[in-house]
Amino acid sequence: MNFDQFLEQAWSEHDDKAYAVGEQLKSARAWLTQPQQVSALARILVHVFGEHLGDWGSAQRELTLLQQLPLCQSDAQAASAVRVAQASLALAQGQVPQGAKLADEERVCALAAASAVCLGREELGNASDLFDLSLKLAALLPAGSAGFERALAVAANNLACALGELALRSEEQDAQMVKAAQAARQYWAQAGTWLETQRADYVLAKSCLRAAQVQQAASHAVDCLNLCRAHDAPAFELFFAHEIAALSAQALGYGAAFEAARQAALQAFEALDAPDQAACQRERDALLA
Repeated sequence: MNFDQFLEQAWSEHDDKAYAVGEQLKSARAWLTQPQQVSALARILVHVFGEHLGDWGSAQRELTLLQQLPLCQSDAQAASAVRVAQASLALAQGQVPQGAKLADEERVCALAAASAVCLGREELGNASDLFDLSLKLAALLPAGSAGFERALAVAANNLACALGELALRSEEQDAQMVKAAQAARQYWAQAGTWLETQRADYVLAKSCLRAAQVQQAASHAVDCLNLCRAHDAPAFELFFAHEIAALSAQALGYGAAFEAARQAALQAFEALDAPDQAACQRERDALLA
């Protein structure tokens, strides 16, 4: 087994076996052979020990040991990844990060990562506050700054989805949900492929629909579907694109457009294999209700 295989197994098992995976991660440094693997290990250390286990001490110890490796000390990107991971753990606990001073781009990444940790720990208020700080700092950076877009896109997407799943939301939470979805779309367009971008369009359309911003939802649903068509998207992506188009048309009172999009979604659903159908079942059932 090499590092990539080890990491894939750890990610696949960590939800159900967080403690066991955490113990395995304590020996993961031995698998490292390339500097770019350091950031991947730092990320899962924060996720498992911080988000799942709340074992902040073990997380910091493992990151300190990782930081001391020659493989890390000789590579600027690897060293940066560990600094960001350490800072994100401190921020998630409401502490001021200690140690080496972070560049502004690193601070954005640390705030976004801390937001994701808090969200995973169901600390929605803290997650939202940290996300706001990351977004404000990103807006202050000079044009051409780079390196934080993916972290911010992930945090924004996760926050928008979490707020969208709430049974009841305040007006402030609706506004935050849409703002997070807009940020996810903005930063995935910079950091991701067409696939991440069209999925961000979907989340943005659904967020607007949930916030009763129906015209905006319909516009973003069109963007989502257009990206799918432009890139010959598979049936799984087409199902969701047609589903949000159907829901937007229904909210606008466009009966014919709703039915056409609904039928297109159901047709895409039939083209899916069993696991993908299971992942789409809730949305399909809602279309048939």
